[in-house]
Amino acid sequence: MKTRLSIILSILLFGILDMAADTPYVYVYRNDSAFHYLDVTRPLQFSYSSMTADSTRQLVIIRPEDSDSMFVPFDAVDSIRLANKAIPDIYINLTEEPELTDLIRQRGKSYIYPAKLRMDGHGAYDDIEELDVEFRGRGNSTWWMPKLPYRFKMAKKRSVCGLPKAKTFALLANFIDGSHARNFFALRAAQMLEMPYTNHAIPVRVHLNGHTKGLYMLTEKIGIGSGSVDIDEEKGMLFELDIALDEDYNHIYKWIAGNSEYLLPVMVKDPDINEIAEGRGINPNEYWLKWRDDFSAFADSITSSTPDSDLSSVLDIDSAVNYFLVYNISGNSEITHPKSVYMHKDSIDDVYHFGPVWDFDWAYTYSRGTGTQSANFILLNPYGEMDGKHFFRIIVRNKEFQKRFGERWNYFKTECYPRLLEELDEYAELIRPAAYEDGYIWKDGHISYGDGEPTSLHHKKRIDELKAWLKRRVSYISAAVNYALAPRY
Repeated sequence: MKTRLSIILSILLFGILDMAADTPYVYVYRNDSAFHYLDVTRPLQFSYSSMTADSTRQLVIIRPEDSDSMFVPFDAVDSIRLANKAIPDIYINLTEEPELTDLIRQRGKSYIYPAKLRMDGHGAYDDIEELDVEFRGRGNSTWWMPKLPYRFKMAKKRSVCGLPKAKTFALLANFIDGSHARNFFALRAAQMLEMPYTNHAIPVRVHLNGHTKGLYMLTEKIGIGSGSVDIDEEKGMLFELDIALDEDYNHIYKWIAGNSEYLLPVMVKDPDINEIAEGRGINPNEYWLKWRDDFSAFADSITSSTPDSDLSSVLDIDSAVNYFLVYNISGNSEITHPKSVYMHKDSIDDVYHFGPVWDFDWAYTYSRGTGTQSANFILLNPYGEMDGKHFFRIIVRNKEFQKRFGERWNYFKTECYPRLLEELDEYAELIRPAAYEDGYIWKDGHISYGDGEPTSLHHKKRIDELKAWLKRRVSYISAAVNYALAPRY
């Protein structure tokens, strides 16, 4: 007599067989140490067996054309799901070191590995036939986490997964983000606010030398160009405000307020100053000093201003409003250091614009192993020694900024936020199988990292936690003084 479990399995498998012709993948979720993607464009047969030496019940999955069978202990099967969408698979094979299971961290993130890349878009995006790329690491703090972030560069510009044509693309690991959706939410928020040059979030599975590395986010590499900040590199400038100061041309802007001296790190992200100077027949340092002095003049205007000052002659106020709105809703306090804060200028005669927004894994619920970050906090709080917050507090206390922020916040809360939650659910459903798999691959990495952040093994729970946090954050911002951007004084 069939057990209740076997009857349930028979019903489930009947549903799979009935829908398989139209379903790219069947996902087998397990509760032990594995996860299975089953491509149903190749015929599949399922059966149930208890005919093992120790009478262990098993799910048997067979590909009839090649008799390639898979045996899964029935008690290890959490669930079996169908999906009519699958995220792309990117395959990287290092041409000179095919034996490596990952990049060698000690060589540094800039070490270039010649490689072959191909991509299966699974019908959602165009496939990429095998091509030569330069493969390397990327990131700052993320480079030292167990799951490495990557970057690849092609010989010619081309579109990947529908993104604007470019030579170089980034693969973000999102190791500390059990939801794998923090960056997605922030970037979609920026897009809904119509912020120019906002990156996109394309989920992909990455395989390196035959080893599955898990769920990654394909996105543009930030820089001047048609694939990112689309301004003329001969005229414009993209600055990065970051305490790392790891670009060749950098400067620390200093100002005095009261009895304190504050420091703001500024560096050139793009263009290549040496290349521009060579083309113009001038000294690179001369070109850099021109732009350094220009930024310092802008910063002087900010630090010498009062809440009643008109900043419109030096700053695009609307870009600042949108920028701080995205950072505020996500609780991304890295701006206070500052880290990864981008500002650009179309030409020396233009005003400064904030953007693009970037890097939201260390945000929302994340609190570095000390529990969940509260949703009720002031973004540019008065505590601590980080100088970025002192500079940006001057901007967000400006009366014109506050007026426009209030208007924009109301628009965001009523028009954008509900749609964002719907899209978040859709995105979560799309990535769930890969997120679940990623959690299995990197669960030991989380233990060794000592971070305390949950993995994506329970992905739906991570998404629910993110949504609950967002609900609390929206409520807090709406009721707080200065929309929780900064204290009143």
